[in-house]
Amino acid sequence: MNTLPLQEINLAQKMEELKNQLIEGKPKFEDFQSTYNMLRKWQREFQSLLNWAAEDQRGKENEKEFQRLFKQVTGWNSSELMETLKRVGYSLKKDQVIKEAFDRQGYRILELIRAGKRDDAFHAILRIFVSAKKDFPSQLMEAFKPFYSNELFKIFLFSFLSSILGKDTNEQ
Repeated sequence: MNTLPLQEINLAQKMEELKNQLIEGKPKFEDFQSTYNMLRKWQREFQSLLNWAAEDQRGKENEKEFQRLFKQVTGWNSSELMETLKRVGYSLKKDQVIKEAFDRQGYRILELIRAGKRDDAFHAILRIFVSAKKDFPSQLMEAFKPFYSNELFKIFLFSFLSSILGKDTNEQ
């Protein structure tokens, strides 16, 4: 049974609607924004399903094809996540308690990330949020998922930390 809202069922139809808006010279930003949000949601869901498929195909004849496609999709979604983490860092920088905690722990966390110690880095960052009684950002949680390579993990966290630890003049 399909539980998707009607607007999400037919992507081709949605694209046609956007084209028609452009042809008529009356594009609606809200429609473009909602389509973008829908596509991002589908990209993340597709990446999760593809990860599942790649894991399921281990040791089977088409394992390499699934792994290759999964790496492509992960890379495709990575640049967006990196930018999102930067924006999250800039927004958290406005919270004085969070900012001060990252200022105190920043170098230690940077070293944990550089060493590839995901669990320890996660624990250190989570402690900051718990002690400040703030929710752990879901976008930051995404960076810790094991299907991202160690190199991508480091890039994600360095992007986040550079925005929260950087000087205010860099916020442009």
